[in-house]
Amino acid sequence: MEKVLVVDDEPMIRSMMDHALTMRGYSVTEAETVAEALALVEEEEEKFDALVTDYNLEDGTGFDLMRVIRSQEKETPVILMTGSMKINRQDSFRKGFSAYFHKPFSCIELGEKLDRLLGK
Repeated sequence: MEKVLVVDDEPMIRSMMDHALTMRGYSVTEAETVAEALALVEEEEEKFDALVTDYNLEDGTGFDLMRVIRSQEKETPVILMTGSMKINRQDSFRKGFSAYFHKPFSCIELGEKLDRLLGK
């Protein structure tokens, strides 16, 4: 079972993503902040297969988180989800994100994209 780390400062979005991805057969771990996500990555015995992150987080950005994850696991797909106008699809790909979803978005579409990125 593939392991996905979902990082968002909104509990409702984390819960919705957890439910949708669990229904698709993923094992989901949630985090609210960059620091919490990095602590989970460090303590996790097995690596996460993918990261789904909001852009604007309480203590940094999804880009900050992606840089650290990619420095350790270069191939880990990182999906950006955001309601912010500070970053668009082109910017997200230029920064190295694997996929971009602007809130609100379909969890089904995100799940399908994750399936493709992970070869499911």
